[in-house]
Amino acid sequence: MFPHLLSPVRIGTLELRNRIAMSPMGVEIVDDDGVLRERMIRYYEERARGGAGLVISEVAAIAYPRGATTAHQIAISDDRYLPGLAELARRVHAHGAKLALQLVHHGKVSRLDQKQGRELLMPSEPRWHGAMDMARDLTREELGAMIAASGGAPPKIRVATREDIAWLVDRFADAAERARRAGADAVELHAGHGYILSEFLSPAWNHRDDEYGGPVENRARLLQEVIRACKQRAGEDFPVWCRLDAVELRTPDGIRFEDAQRTAELAEAAGADAIHVSAYADSTSGPAFTEAPLVHRESGYVGYAEGIKRRVRVPVIAVGRIEFELADRLIAEGRADVVAMARKHLADAELGRKLAAGRPQDVRPCVYCYTCVAQPFFDRRVRCAVNPVTANEIDLAMLERAKAATPRRVLVVGGGPAGLEAARVAARRGHSVTLCERADVLGGALRLAARTYEPNARLLRWLEAQVRDLGVSVRLRATVTPALARELAPDVVVVATGARRDRPSLPGAELPHVLTGDDLARVLASDDPPVGARVAIVGAALAGVSLAELLRARGREVTLLDEGPTLGAAMAHPRRWRALADLREQGVALVANARVRVIGAKSLHAVVEEKVAARELEIAADHVIWLAGWTGDAALAESLRAEGVAPALVIGDAGGVGYLEGAIHSGFHAAIRI
Repeated sequence: MFPHLLSPVRIGTLELRNRIAMSPMGVEIVDDDGVLRERMIRYYEERARGGAGLVISEVAAIAYPRGATTAHQIAISDDRYLPGLAELARRVHAHGAKLALQLVHHGKVSRLDQKQGRELLMPSEPRWHGAMDMARDLTREELGAMIAASGGAPPKIRVATREDIAWLVDRFADAAERARRAGADAVELHAGHGYILSEFLSPAWNHRDDEYGGPVENRARLLQEVIRACKQRAGEDFPVWCRLDAVELRTPDGIRFEDAQRTAELAEAAGADAIHVSAYADSTSGPAFTEAPLVHRESGYVGYAEGIKRRVRVPVIAVGRIEFELADRLIAEGRADVVAMARKHLADAELGRKLAAGRPQDVRPCVYCYTCVAQPFFDRRVRCAVNPVTANEIDLAMLERAKAATPRRVLVVGGGPAGLEAARVAARRGHSVTLCERADVLGGALRLAARTYEPNARLLRWLEAQVRDLGVSVRLRATVTPALARELAPDVVVVATGARRDRPSLPGAELPHVLTGDDLARVLASDDPPVGARVAIVGAALAGVSLAELLRARGREVTLLDEGPTLGAAMAHPRRWRALADLREQGVALVANARVRVIGAKSLHAVVEEKVAARELEIAADHVIWLAGWTGDAALAESLRAEGVAPALVIGDAGGVGYLEGAIHSGFHAAIRI
């Protein structure tokens, strides 16, 4: 189905079995000494087993702990790290994949240097410090964790001397040679994302007046010296390539695409065997982060990869939310040579093998919720909302694949994401599963979420198909009572009935223009939602934020209120940054710390707590949509236990609102325990 994506390719002397690369991602699974151990090795091994042609590691610090952004990243600064690196290479090779170690000195982003009191190495004293709006829309807990990750002390800058530059070149070369001795197949030099090599490349950060500053040929001099030194030290036949920023967005005098094209030519002239094309943006701005290096638009950097490929003869690696069909077409049309996939490999480690088997429909889709990329901000291990095994391979990978010792009859009550995941995993492990859903379709809250956010629809289709293909007996329009449960005679009941969405108990809540979560299906059913011109949404969790986006796009005047100080607090903060920035740009009124007192026929009255004093707020509203106060609902489980029907496990929002990640993870773990 994907003959070009699955075809072999050469990068220098390196032969890849296909053109699928696992993109480098900071996952922080390493212990706080930089040593690779079994947990991290298994994480990469599963992606190699899963069919990737090339596994590119997360950043490996060339001078660890100097120039590192966290203690929990790969170290390659000394021979004591060789055993772990060698075992990683051996395990990746055992599954037919190749391994490239990504080499880095983080420069101004070296949080570990800042935390431990060392100077941050930079090409020049900074003249611009960014928009500095990253703290906006963070919770107090998130802000505290982010400050703790860097130690909270103001950074001290060290402008690189010629001796420092020579030291950098030597450290990169030493790391490349060590990578080869460890058995790695190549190294990728990280010359993007605000790290030291990209700082020299960027006119926004490089203000030097010597041979390393000024025109792009001078700014690329350090990169060229590093490439040549790596080749000389590790061997001319050892593949070395670089990752470049095509542009620096939201950055005055940042890298322009013409600069990147010229830098790619200079890198090739120095001996680079490939060019990996990414992008970057103002690192102090939350919304900017979701433009680059985290791209929120599908195929957002494809044009950059194509433009650089026209200027170089070596292979070009494209990245940035590229779906499989487009990936195959890019290669067929000569617009890229390899496609790197990052979050897709977190959502499904086996994607390469499934594509090779002609089963793209079996690849678990990433929903781009940003849970994974949120964790490094707080120096935490990566998580995936839709794949509980990610970063837990050593504990869960074999359990998910293994058959249960004793097959059982399992009744799952509720066909939302938690129930579907529990049914999927239980059936995969050999249990006989019946799933009862009182509605006439599966999906529950996920089906509603799919109407406001298309990636959720992909996940729902995948869950439905998996349950069907695994032979789960699905009963729609089936309300489970103790009597029906006794009739089905399960060994175990899994209750996934979702949250309670009660109408609020305040004056005016009974009025007909006040809608609750139970009315969402009707509101979302048509392209022209049945609500008036002015809508107030109370409750700015996932549903509230997504609904505000949809209604504003449908021409409604929208006010979004929440009792808490941070709207969208249930979202991973990068997605929150993006969503709230978009809502503000679209003219949605955002009101935090707001407690609704009264709902009138055409308005609602709220009290807003502010730093100095509370203020009264009257909001005109033809419709009020109440999405606050959702709570768990374990009533069915309690009645089943009282009747002595079977052991009942409560999962998903029925046990307390945990949104998509909570639903998927609780469903998975419940099925593993059966």
